[in-house]
Amino acid sequence: MAASDTLAMPSDDPKSRREDAEIRNLILDHAEAYIRRIGHKKTNVADIADNLDMSRANIYRFFPTRAAIDHGVFARLTDDTLSAITHIAGGPDTAPARLVKILQVLHRRVCEDLIHAPNIHALYVAAYLDNWTVTRLYLQRLTAILAKILREMNASSKLSIDGSAETAQAVVDAMNPFLHPLLVQLRLKNQNDVDTELRGQIAFVLSALGAREA
Repeated sequence: MAASDTLAMPSDDPKSRREDAEIRNLILDHAEAYIRRIGHKKTNVADIADNLDMSRANIYRFFPTRAAIDHGVFARLTDDTLSAITHIAGGPDTAPARLVKILQVLHRRVCEDLIHAPNIHALYVAAYLDNWTVTRLYLQRLTAILAKILREMNASSKLSIDGSAETAQAVVDAMNPFLHPLLVQLRLKNQNDVDTELRGQIAFVLSALGAREA
């Protein structure tokens, strides 16, 4: 793992680890607030430290580089997304319906950030374009959730759907124009009928899997 992706935890003592985790989350809270307001490129350690009445050296105890703070904020945001889709994945709907809902939610979240939180959207664009370690981990976890649904689709029907990580990755690749933050931005900028295109692409994915939404 690159040094900029390392999110340090300074102590091995259980109580100290809890306290360290609280401080780390507090730093990320303030960093995220700055990023939302002025963008990740303008957010700096000095401002975060001053806002927390903390030394810059203490910030660096938890985040070895300035970039690691961006990575930490991004990781928390994607954890929230993964929590939401994990909830959908475990829901009562049919497996195809859950797959469709997850793809719709993922796309909607990108659009919402682009429109209502442009600086968070810019953070996502940077994370994708620079291929951060935390971005790869997020996409791996997303793929694993989709693979589980594909296996359920196979088990609950006469279809021969490959529930492997490779097939789940193919679904992500097919949906990339609607999930990648920069590609979504370009679609909206070109004033495409994105909702119609999204429905068509999801229908294409289901057809390729030999399934249909119940």
